[in-house]
Amino acid sequence: MKDMMPLFELYQPDSVEGALDLHERLGGDGWLLAGGQDSFDWLKNRTKRTGAVIDLNGIAALKGVREVDGGLEIGALTTLTEVENHPVVREKFGLLATAAGRVASPQIRNAGTIGGNLCQDTRCWYYRYGVNCYRAGGNMCYADTPEGQNREHAIFGASRCVAVSPSDTATALTALDATLVIRGPKGERVVPVSEFFVGPAIDILHMNSLKSGEILVAIRVPATWAGASFYFEKVADRAAWDFALLSIA
Repeated sequence: MKDMMPLFELYQPDSVEGALDLHERLGGDGWLLAGGQDSFDWLKNRTKRTGAVIDLNGIAALKGVREVDGGLEIGALTTLTEVENHPVVREKFGLLATAAGRVASPQIRNAGTIGGNLCQDTRCWYYRYGVNCYRAGGNMCYADTPEGQNREHAIFGASRCVAVSPSDTATALTALDATLVIRGPKGERVVPVSEFFVGPAIDILHMNSLKSGEILVAIRVPATWAGASFYFEKVADRAAWDFALLSIA
């Protein structure tokens, strides 16, 4: 039955190290849960399944906005509402506050996290509803056909698959030269947001460069653009809820 999640074991670690250990012990089968806005759709529709969910919400180190050397370090589990309304973000990095405030609806921003907004999977309806397309391991992109439903898909830069990342904050963070702090079994690495997302010509099965067992723990915004004036525009069919047809910063 759709809209009813299958049974799974729930784990609630209180540290990043605990979450990494759990993920390794579960053999990579543990589904990492942040705000749940993307995860619950997958699990309720049963398009993807898991036997275990690792809930990251009990890890205090993954939450909050901190000033560091004139810039920011934002925990990956900080909600979009917190990012949008944080006084330092609004004062020094208004571009990010604006972008966070354009995500979906107030209810979703209250639960959704900035890390989840970056890591969420594509919203291509063929892929999300179980069609055996390229991204699902098949041999066809159903959106890239004369009859395809592809209004929110890529015009440029596609290679077999025309699905795109739906992240609103990614555009702003790229313009701000932000970097992402990623922890995994082999330690920590820092990746520019501009290099985090991968196109289908590089990896047709994934939207980003996160490897199995890795967790996005923080977003770092350097002081470089503090106080600078930026312009952000999100074009969508509706002012709320809808994903972008185009966003620019």
